[in-house]
Amino acid sequence: MPYIGNQANTNFSSIAKQVITGNGGTSYTLTTPVANANELEIFVNNVRQEPGIAYTVNGTALSMTGNVLASDDFYVVYQGKAVQTTVPPDGSVSDNKLANNIAFPTSVISTTQTANATGSTTLDLDAYQNFILTLTGAVTLANPTTGRVGQTGFIVFIQDATGGRVLSLGSNFETVSGAGITLSAAANATDVLPYTYISSTRILLGTPQLNFS
Repeated sequence: MPYIGNQANTNFSSIAKQVITGNGGTSYTLTTPVANANELEIFVNNVRQEPGIAYTVNGTALSMTGNVLASDDFYVVYQGKAVQTTVPPDGSVSDNKLANNIAFPTSVISTTQTANATGSTTLDLDAYQNFILTLTGAVTLANPTTGRVGQTGFIVFIQDATGGRVLSLGSNFETVSGAGITLSAAANATDVLPYTYISSTRILLGTPQLNFS
């Protein structure tokens, strides 16, 4: 239905609760100070107590009118300590909602696919950023159907125990001076190939780093 003003977000209130074990007396300590008894809901054996009559408070000091036993179900709900939270739906936060120069407390690890490869192989650039491919036959990197402009990553090619597996490229892959890519041929050789995705028809391949050992 129509409304005037800003549309309200979907908000939820998280209410704090404290479970107290009765000591047979009337004096107890709250985990959070409150201004008055009306900020609390106190229950004894699931019966709500009347503020100012059944109990009084002063900061963190809670005084009950009657004794509370250890066997009683005794708990406090902090109504004055409701914390409003907003949890956006999955996939709903756009780039513009993120601050520039975000600092991460730990290192960010890109998704990496590890797989055997032979024949025509299509890299899933939406699901993965990096690839570790063990070559079990001659491989042709087919033109990707996924990817984002500016995406960068690496492809590790590992020869199997036979070695000599060659790499061919789809028409959307470009190499330095159009020279193509020649991999190390030795058995178990490991090469690293960087890539940059600049459009749906242009994936730039850097100079391979060969024969790690």
